[in-house]
Amino acid sequence: MPDLVIRNGTVVDGTGAPRFRADVAVDGARIVAVGRVDERGRRELDATGRVVCPGFLDVHTHSDLMILAEPAHEAKLRQGITTDFVGLDGIGYAPLAPTQQRRFRDYFAALNGDPPVDGPWSTVAGYLATYDRRVAINVAHHVPHGCVRAAVLGWEDRQATPEELQRMQEITHAAFVDGAVALSTGLDYAPCAFATTDELVALSAVAARFTAPYVTHMRYKLGMRAAIRETIEIGRRAGCPVHISHFYSTARGWWPLLDEIDRAARVGVSVTHDSYAYSAGASLLHFFFPDWAMAGGTPEMLRRLEDAGFRQRVYDGMTARSEGADAKPDLARVQLAYVPSEANRALEGQRLDAIARARGVDAQWLIIDLVRAERACVAAVFFNDATDDDFDMLIRHPGHMCSTDAILTGGAPHPRAYGTYPRYLRHFVRERETVPLEAMIRRMTGLPAARFGLVDRGRIAPGLAADVVIFDPATVADRATFDRPKQHPIGIDVILVNGTAVIADGRHTGDLPGRGLRRGELAG
Repeated sequence: MPDLVIRNGTVVDGTGAPRFRADVAVDGARIVAVGRVDERGRRELDATGRVVCPGFLDVHTHSDLMILAEPAHEAKLRQGITTDFVGLDGIGYAPLAPTQQRRFRDYFAALNGDPPVDGPWSTVAGYLATYDRRVAINVAHHVPHGCVRAAVLGWEDRQATPEELQRMQEITHAAFVDGAVALSTGLDYAPCAFATTDELVALSAVAARFTAPYVTHMRYKLGMRAAIRETIEIGRRAGCPVHISHFYSTARGWWPLLDEIDRAARVGVSVTHDSYAYSAGASLLHFFFPDWAMAGGTPEMLRRLEDAGFRQRVYDGMTARSEGADAKPDLARVQLAYVPSEANRALEGQRLDAIARARGVDAQWLIIDLVRAERACVAAVFFNDATDDDFDMLIRHPGHMCSTDAILTGGAPHPRAYGTYPRYLRHFVRERETVPLEAMIRRMTGLPAARFGLVDRGRIAPGLAADVVIFDPATVADRATFDRPKQHPIGIDVILVNGTAVIADGRHTGDLPGRGLRRGELAG
C-alpha cells in the first residue's frame, strides 16, 4: 500500500510532453506509479481540476545562509520551489578556508544575510550535510569561484601563478567529487573580478571532467556582447557547457544578443540561460564601485573609504563606468532594498534620486556615503527598460530556464523573492500565452534537472524523487509587487518534498524533509 495516491490530476510531467490525466502514487520519498492506480493509499488526495507536476528547481538563488536561519523557507517554498541552487555568482561558503569565512560574510551580507549559523564548510560535502533534514526544501551547491580563488590568492588583484592555478584546480576537483553541480563565477564581484579569462578556462576544464557547466554572472563591465563572447570562449576552450545567469537583468542592450548564444553552437558550445522576467534587477549597492576598490576585501575597502582621496577616486571610477558601459542602470532608477542600521532603515523602499534631492547631495556621493555608513551592507533594486515583448522572446528561446535570483534580506526586497514562479504561470502562460504550460513547466523542472545532473528530479515518473507540486492553473498567481514585495502567491495547494507534504491546503506543515543534493546521485 503506497503512502499517498494523488487521484485524477492533470499531470504535466516536466519533459514538455502533452499533459495527461492520471493518478500518481508516492511511497516513502519516491514516486512509485503514474497512470491508473487501483491500489488504495494510506492517504488519498483528489486533484481533479489541478495540475500535478514536478517540484520547481530554482537555478539561481542567494539562500545560502538564510535557509539555515529560517528553515521553513516560505518565500521560496510557497512558489512551488522544492530545490534551491546556492553558491551562485561565485559567492558561497564552501569550500571556504576558515580564514576567509568572515570576509565572505561581511562582503555578501546584504545579499545572503549574516545569521548566526555555522557548520563544517571547508568542504562541499560538509556544507551539503548541514542541510539534511534541517530545511524545508532541497539544496544543490555550485563551486563558487570566489571561494576557490580566495583560498589560494586571498583578495589580491593579480594574475595567478601556474602553481596557484594548479592548487585552485585541485580545490575545484575535490568540490566536484563532493557533489557540486557546476562551477559558478561572478565577474562583477571581487575576488572573481580579478580573474583572467585563462584562469576561468583552467577551472572550467575541471568542470568538463564531470560534464558540469560553467555558470556565470558575466563580466558586464565589458559590455554585453563582449561579455557573452568571453563566456562562450571559456566554454569552447574548456570543453564544457555554459549557463548564463540572470541573462537579461542589466539595463540595456541584451535582447538582440540571443544571436550570440545561437552562434555558440557553431563552435561546439552548448549554452543555456535563466531569467526571472521582471524589469528590474537587484544586487549590492557597491556593485557600482570599480573592481579595484574591493582589493583586499570589505575590511580593506572600508578602511580606505575613510580617506577623502580614495573616496574621490571611487567617485571618478563610478562616473567613468557609467559613461563607458552599456550594462549600468540609471542611478535615478535605483531603489534601496536593505539598509540595516536604525538610522537609515527608513530609506528602504525609497529611490536614490529622491533621497539625494532631499539631502542635497549628488546620487553617486550618496552611494559612497551609504556604503561607508552601513559597512558595505546595503542592497538595492535596479529598474530597467525591459518589456513583456522582450521577455517573450527570451522565454521562447530553447535554452531558457526559470530562476528567482532571490535576495531574502531587508524590508523592501525585489518581489522576485516571493513571486517569480507563479508570475511565470499567471502572466506568461495564462495571460500572454508566451509558451504552453508544458513548455514552461519543463523550463522550471526537467530542463534544469538534466542540465545540472540531478538525475532523479524534475520529472513525474516511477522511481524518481517525490518532489511534487499541485496547483490550480486557472487561479495560480503572484501577489508580490515592488511596493508590497513580501506577499505569498495563491493557487498552489499542495507541495511534497521527498514524499513529505510541506504545504497542505495552502499552509506550511512545519516538516523539514529537505536534503543536500549531489550531482549524479540517486537519493535514498
